[in-house]
Amino acid sequence: MIVVHAILRSKPEHRQETAEALEAMQRATNARDEGCLHYAYLQSLTDPDEFTAVEEWRDLEALQAHIASDHMAKLDATLAHMAAGKATIRVFEAQPTELPS
Repeated sequence: MIVVHAILRSKPEHRQETAEALEAMQRATNARDEGCLHYAYLQSLTDPDEFTAVEEWRDLEALQAHIASDHMAKLDATLAHMAAGKATIRVFEAQPTELPS
């Protein structure tokens, strides 16, 4: 499984627009992207301009298809003027495990 954490900051004056664009992206990804196991955006509890995507993908190919999707290109174009700098993106290979009781 591939796990992605993408952390981005909105310009304060575009916070609501950013949240709406991210919500549309979340809906599109969950509806259209095969191999998507989990995809959600979270807003920081201490910094209302910080959003984090938490993503789980079946494999790297599924993630690459998502990156090449029309809805990803649309989000990138939308965030070009609303984001405060580039997103920090971390990609991990993960193995599910059980917590001991």
